[in-house]
Amino acid sequence: MHHATRLLDGRVLLTGGCSQPGCEGFGEAQVSAIYDPASHTFSAGPRMVHPRASGTATLLDDGRVLLTGGYPGEGAAPRATAEVYDPFEGRFEAVNPMTTARADQSASLIDGRVLIAGGVGVHGQPLSSSEWFDPSTDTFTPGHALDRPRAAQTAVTVDHAVLLVGGTQGHRALRSTSVLTAGSVTAGPDLRTARVKLGAAAIGDGQVLVVGGARSTEGRQRLRSTEIIDLGNGRVRPGPPLSEGEYKLDGAVSRVPDGRVAIAGGDHVNIYNPTSDEMTVLPSPAMGTRSFVSATFVGDDQLLVAGGYDPSITPTDEAWLISLDD
Repeated sequence: MHHATRLLDGRVLLTGGCSQPGCEGFGEAQVSAIYDPASHTFSAGPRMVHPRASGTATLLDDGRVLLTGGYPGEGAAPRATAEVYDPFEGRFEAVNPMTTARADQSASLIDGRVLIAGGVGVHGQPLSSSEWFDPSTDTFTPGHALDRPRAAQTAVTVDHAVLLVGGTQGHRALRSTSVLTAGSVTAGPDLRTARVKLGAAAIGDGQVLVVGGARSTEGRQRLRSTEIIDLGNGRVRPGPPLSEGEYKLDGAVSRVPDGRVAIAGGDHVNIYNPTSDEMTVLPSPAMGTRSFVSATFVGDDQLLVAGGYDPSITPTDEAWLISLDD
């Protein structure tokens, strides 16, 4: 339930999340850490302005990182708070709050601004609103209403538009997708399988790989199936299956510079190659069944997999550096 953001200088900023068994208290949700790929070490980062889990973290074009919303503690309602990490000053700074309190929302960089969409509101209801963050003024303004309420979706930026995929409108997962631009909201093609707690990544030519997830927010079923959305023709086709069922994939799917996609939500890392349309498994050491890990490409064909919790909801401080050449 934390976030990992690769900074412009190649370091990785890790923020928020839960740190206690059962996630019954967020404990360290106001703490950050910084991974340096040059020395392969973690160091303590500055203290965040607000504790947050299930919020968002977005790298801005100016090098700062925008953090929005989320839960400030167990049992607390979502907040509208926002802050930025300034890597040049090495500190977090509060900015104007969002127009709406949200958790489990999506945040996408599009043409220099950040589009915040959906999420869970203060009364636990899925939201149909969106808003924009402008880095030039550090302020939020309302955006278009979504075509339906949606929370815990994944979002992918494709050709100056944002595709919202799956999520939930209650406890059951959604099959629907939505396409958002600065000026419109339209329905996208339906998935073949309803999914929440899923992952997705753009794979070029207007196509998006959708992986794993579950059919409801309460169930522990992990889906092995994948599918590929083609926004050019509006079609959805099956993709190659994962080596194992995987869910709670927010932050665990990472596209690497050569076009492949790494999926790190299970015991091993799966690699999807869009050129051959094949899914392979890296022979890396088993990491154990983990949920809500973060997966970040850190250069030299290496993937940093950090944190997460096991099936008993016990968080870990472990991290793995995995070679994508294996």
